[in-house]
Amino acid sequence: MKITNLNITTEVNILFYSRKVIIAFLLFSFIFILSLFRKNLNDSVQITLFLLSFPLAIIAGYCINIWLRNYFISQSKYPLVLSIICNVLEISRQKISSKPIDINLEEFINDNNLSLTYNYTSNPTHPILVFNRNKIRYFTQEYDWDNFKWDFYIKREGRFTKEVLKYRGINQNNTSIQDYIEFEKIEAKNHEIIILFIIHDLLFGKGLSRYY
Repeated sequence: MKITNLNITTEVNILFYSRKVIIAFLLFSFIFILSLFRKNLNDSVQITLFLLSFPLAIIAGYCINIWLRNYFISQSKYPLVLSIICNVLEISRQKISSKPIDINLEEFINDNNLSLTYNYTSNPTHPILVFNRNKIRYFTQEYDWDNFKWDFYIKREGRFTKEVLKYRGINQNNTSIQDYIEFEKIEAKNHEIIILFIIHDLLFGKGLSRYY
């Protein structure tokens, strides 16, 4: 399958999880190769090579991940959006152009099989998050993107992580609201919601996602 045939959610998930998988695979390979030659090596050499296998696997995995990211971006139909998503999710860091983005929202949504309405995980029939071009509604509060400020981060809780988006905006009653959204409580694919926040931010908002 060609990269251009993949939707952007799949591209992001491959890049997001590939680094850990690649590093684990390389580390296992280094240790396996070392075990094959252990009879010919003294203990001090074995220990040294074993300790070196960890940083070598991390460095090699990081380099392969950078190459993979650059390849995906070069082949993507939406390279700027994918580059920004990589920055926001800390997959990589690269400078983002300040040029205005020229993307048709409807085409982007259709190309990537995205929705504009998302439901609460504990109540699948209850819409919790709605994207409506220059407006966004979370629960009962509706905001305009031109005065909507947000900050995305990954919250670590022991072995697990949560994707959280803190925001501040002026609602339909002209009241300033500050709140946060936990993506795990919304029925959606991995990273689907942050992709929608980024594309709407680029098209209708302040372009905050360019500065991650």
